[in-house]
Amino acid sequence: MKTKISSIFWGIVLILFAGVLLAERLGYLDLSTISENAWVFIFAGGSLLFLLSYFLNGVRQWGWLFPALVLAALSATIWMAENHFDGALMGTPILASVAIPFFIGYLVDRKNWGLLIPAWVMTVLTVITLLVDRAQGTLIGGLFLLSTALPFLVVYLLNRKRWWALIPAWVLFVLSMITIFSEIVDGNLIGAFFLYSVALPFLVVYLMDRKRRWALIPAAILAVLGTIPLLASIIGGDVMGAAVMLLFAVPFLVAYFRSRENWWALIPAGVFITIGVVVVLGMVLPEDPLFQGVMTGTLFLGFGLTFGLLWLRRKSTPTAWARYPMIGLLAAALLAYFLGDYFQSYWAVVLLIVGILMVIAGLRPKKQEPVKPIEEKPVEK
Repeated sequence: MKTKISSIFWGIVLILFAGVLLAERLGYLDLSTISENAWVFIFAGGSLLFLLSYFLNGVRQWGWLFPALVLAALSATIWMAENHFDGALMGTPILASVAIPFFIGYLVDRKNWGLLIPAWVMTVLTVITLLVDRAQGTLIGGLFLLSTALPFLVVYLLNRKRWWALIPAWVLFVLSMITIFSEIVDGNLIGAFFLYSVALPFLVVYLMDRKRRWALIPAAILAVLGTIPLLASIIGGDVMGAAVMLLFAVPFLVAYFRSRENWWALIPAGVFITIGVVVVLGMVLPEDPLFQGVMTGTLFLGFGLTFGLLWLRRKSTPTAWARYPMIGLLAAALLAYFLGDYFQSYWAVVLLIVGILMVIAGLRPKKQEPVKPIEEKPVEK
């Protein structure tokens, strides 16, 4: 019955509206002569008509509230303009009129929790519009992002199975902090905060399930990268380069000592540590060709010792092959220490010799273990 009344009512309204448009078209009316104050009452009247339809169709039909409240907001905006209001305040009625129906829709049916997200976003936009003439732009942007993150966090807290909501919540939170502090804090600190923030979810993934060890790799790498901007704000130059190399070695050392099966991690760890040591030597030693061989020899010595450590573990891991690069690199280190700056003229020869030795080792036939004779078991009678 209510649906029929609403249909008849809006049919009459449309007929009247069409009649007004035809009257203007035929020259009987001139809508341009209507004053601004008159439009205030016209929009207010239209709002009341839609509001009446909302109650006639039932409170669960909350979609009727959109035209009702938007027309009311237009009426309020025109009235504010006529009374010399200005600034961002003029935009708040429209934003609020869009937010309110979503809240009503959630209150009518609590299962539609998704309505809270646009409701909250429009509410935040309304509040920000009120503050935009009084606060800094970065603060406004940060508050908007932070407020947008909150509904996703609430969605997760209401149902822990909706873990996906933590992703946009965390990303928006990080972006809000970066926006707020971008003009206050040093750029290096902002970079460190961002990288640490990206690393944190991977660490949480590992802590929630210790079987997901893979998550420690991106967490460690991002944490190391995040430390680099922090160091850049404290130290610089060659010291920074050495510190970065040593930091790169840390995740691989952790991977190795956590599980000796990760023997491969010793190679990048040794390489990074060696390069860091050489950078420090470059800072300490004078810039003289006589000391060039010391730095080159130390570089090859570090690489050789790295493979030497792998070779020492040959009984428990398949690293017997490591003796070939170990011998070649240690030989190159001795030559570099002995020849000094002249080593640059011979290093190609050293690489050639090492390559030949590796080829010979690969072509050598493996020693075949003697086949044990099969013992014949006595046949039972």
